[in-house]
Amino acid sequence: MIQVNLLPDIKLSYLKAQQTKHLVIIVAALASLVSMTVLAILFLYVQIVQPKHRANLQRDIDSSISELKNKENGVKIVTVQGVLEQIPGLQDKKMLTSRLFSYLTSFTPNAISYNEVKLDLPNNTLSLTGQASTLEQTNELANNLKSANFSYTQDQTQQKVQPFSKVVFTSLGKSEQATTDKKVSFQLTLIFNPVMFGEGIASPSLTVDAASEKLLLPTAKPFEAKPTGGVQ
Repeated sequence: MIQVNLLPDIKLSYLKAQQTKHLVIIVAALASLVSMTVLAILFLYVQIVQPKHRANLQRDIDSSISELKNKENGVKIVTVQGVLEQIPGLQDKKMLTSRLFSYLTSFTPNAISYNEVKLDLPNNTLSLTGQASTLEQTNELANNLKSANFSYTQDQTQQKVQPFSKVVFTSLGKSEQATTDKKVSFQLTLIFNPVMFGEGIASPSLTVDAASEKLLLPTAKPFEAKPTGGVQ
């Protein structure tokens, strides 16, 4: 009969299990110690370091604001209120180009039609290209521009200025081969007063020294397609 002694193997397994248990306990203890250390560091940072850092930042901000306040116009530079105070002035500098059409009806004779109107705001120039039946009609247009008066209200004060200057025909000619009755073509340039398109004015009014029946009515269209016939 063969007998097997199992006691030594069981004891060996038991000892190994005990070692594993001790190892797990040690690792768990170390992990707990590390977690507690990290938690303590975070607590110290939140309760001590962070408030101190915020206090230092606030002190720097207060110091910078105090320094800017002591400078001329410092508040206007760094505060929202300063920006808001500048908005009305910026609005007054805006140009309302939509007024051009009402001005055109004020100085354009009824017999004149335009092919092209160029408004150059940076250089304060206006270019008018169009046709007329006679040279006298183009001369009437030029005289209207030269004799025009512009009145407006600003800061509750009525003011009047000369709206146009340097009114010059850069081209003017008549062609008998034109297919329409408007045989005269022209290009006229002038310099306008920028106050005419300023947003800071009220009740703008442009008048010329001409009979009202000779002026383009507000309901009429001052633009007309350029005829195909040669016009020089």
